[in-house]
Amino acid sequence: MSRRGRSGPTISLFSFQDIITSVTAIVTVITLLLALDLVQRKQSQSSNSSASLAVDLVKCLERAESELARLRTVAATTDELVRAVAATSPAELRNEIAQRESAITELERERERLEQQNKHWRSREKEELSEQFDLEPLRDEQVKSERTASDIERQAAEERAENRTVFSLPRGMQKEGWLAVIDPRQISVAPLGRPSRPLHFAASGLPLLGSSATDNLEKWINEQRMESAYFLLLVRPDGASTFDDVQQMMERKSLSHGFDLVDADQTILHPDRGAAP
Repeated sequence: MSRRGRSGPTISLFSFQDIITSVTAIVTVITLLLALDLVQRKQSQSSNSSASLAVDLVKCLERAESELARLRTVAATTDELVRAVAATSPAELRNEIAQRESAITELERERERLEQQNKHWRSREKEELSEQFDLEPLRDEQVKSERTASDIERQAAEERAENRTVFSLPRGMQKEGWLAVIDPRQISVAPLGRPSRPLHFAASGLPLLGSSATDNLEKWINEQRMESAYFLLLVRPDGASTFDDVQQMMERKSLSHGFDLVDADQTILHPDRGAAP
């Protein structure tokens, strides 16, 4: 039996070998580039480390030179002291030591004296503070007295300036006295002989329908039950008509009263003390 002959296309490996060769070449080139980069970085780091080390060495050298200069200065000063001590005799050294000890003793005494003086001043300060604390009530009382005196002087000056006429009950009268100042629009009433703010009675309500000042005064007299009181009526020039009404009302109620005339601008009642002096 004879063999069969091969049929179909022939397989060639040439293209695969080309790909393998190309990839190997590329990997080789990349490896070489990486190696070159690492070498350059190493050189750069070594150069930077050398520069930093040089700076540190310079700083250490400067510190060493400064310390050396200081030690030379101390050594020179020590040499001068040694020479000065060597040139001084023992007797002079003893005298110098004695003088220094005497000066130290004097300074200690001065310090003790200053401490005693400080304690004395502190004690005096405490005593003065205590005296001020004890005198504080007296000072407050003095301030109050000065204020009271000032108020009295001011009140006296006001009374002298206002030139107010003061009325009083006849001697021996036992009734309660009241002073009534009759103005055109109101009636002002205050007790005689004792300080009290005056009461003012004026017309209220509508004209012809409301109550007059005399009506309000009569109402107050009824409420206070003052049938046994004595009223001194002081009439201003423009209060004649109101006075007639008040007089008729008091005669109708059988109230004791008297009257007198005063000027229009004459001060009779004080705003706080009323008819009192």
